[in-house]
Amino acid sequence: MNITNLLEQGVELMLLGMGMVFFILGMLVFAIKGVSAVIQRYEPVVEHSSKSSVSTDISEDIVTAITIAVQRFRSK
Repeated sequence: MNITNLLEQGVELMLLGMGMVFFILGMLVFAIKGVSAVIQRYEPVVEHSSKSSVSTDISEDIVTAITIAVQRFRSK
């Protein structure tokens, strides 16, 4: 065995390995897309409520304190 034969075999093995990885990853992408389509077909759609869960009962003292703190921070 000379160096040329070894290099040819190495390149063939590398291309075979890269091709197999590419093929398996491609099949994985199609499998994930297929499972996603099946799940979306049978899963009920969840409707979100339009009400916000954030409380708007903030006292004027807190708003004033936050405003003063922001103004002092920006003036530095």
